[in-house]
Formats: sequence, C-alpha cells, structure tokens
Amino acid sequence: MSQYMIIGGSALVILFIIFYIKMSIDEKKGMDSEEKQKIKNIIKRVVPDGESYMAAYGTREELTLGGGGRMITTTTSYWYYAVAFRPGDLYLVPLSFDGGDMSYGDLIHFGKDDLGMVEAKNGYVTLFDKNRKELFTLFVVASNTKDDKYHPVNIQQKEEAEAFRQYSLRLMEEVNAANGITDIKAAKKEARKQR
Repeated sequence: MSQYMIIGGSALVILFIIFYIKMSIDEKKGMDSEEKQKIKNIIKRVVPDGESYMAAYGTREELTLGGGGRMITTTTSYWYYAVAFRPGDLYLVPLSFDGGDMSYGDLIHFGKDDLGMVEAKNGYVTLFDKNRKELFTLFVVASNTKDDKYHPVNIQQKEEAEAFRQYSLRLMEEVNAANGITDIKAAKKEARKQR
C-alpha cells in the first residue's frame, strides 16, 4: 500500500513540476508578447486619440444556471476586450479569437457621466447604469496565460493592471459621489427592491 502512495505522490510532484514549467514559460512569453502588442495597436487604431490612453487586456465572465428539477446546469460565457482608459473615460473593444487570430468588433464607450454607480475591487470593476442596474464586471489582471480555449492569450501586464486598479478606484469615487452613493451595498439592495 505505501509503495503505491509513493508512486502516486511522485506522479503528483511530476505533474506539478510540468504545470509550473509550462506556466513559467507562458508568463515569460507574455511579458512582451505579440498579443500584448496587438492590443496596443487596436487601441491606437480604433479609440479616438488612442495614444493618450493606457491599453490593457480585459475579460468578462458570466455564469448562468439552467435546467430544472433535479438537473441543474451551469454555463460560463466569456468575453475579451482591448481596454483603453484614462481619467473619466473607458473604451472597450470586443475581441474574438479564431485559430490564433485576433480580430475586433465595434467600440464601446463609457464616460463617467454615463454611469450611475461603480464598484471597484482589486483586479476588477463593476459598472452600473443610472438606474443602478448592473451592466457587467470587467477584469483586468496582471497575469493572463494560455491555459485552455477560454484563456486564449499570454499577456503579462503588471503595470497596466495596477494603473487600472487606481483608475477604477478614482472612477468609483467620482461616479458614486456625483450620484449620491455613499453605501454600495445599500444602493444595490434599494435598486433590487425597485425592480
């Protein structure tokens, strides 16, 4: 019995080492990856005065529950964005990936005057409309690696992620103050009651 435990433990250690090596290689590839450069080029090409914005890679995930009776299913949808931001302004350019090729869709803009509430946490921001209905949550994280088909890029963006965190906190302060929001939890609860 203990011989099998040793073999099983050794296999686990080997798998961990392989995973760690792959992750380290992907992180190094992502430091100045072609994908990161494509994001910057898309921002410059599509966003008005794009050179004056910080460019980053962002994602959005949405979990939906379905089914009925005893069978409950979950579905996770993924969206990818080239993100351009500067004080008071946020542009999102939807991205799609097909066989390793990156393409982009129509530009989406959010100015601070378009929003009714903002909730910022480390690594993500949730935007709400003027009726305090949640629009979506956007993640801009420091490390993105090609783990599977749902995580299609190697982009390391520590500086950009920190800048987005600072931007999100300022946006939250400005938007919430302009809309009389002093307690986000209470505002969300009140908005749910009104629906």
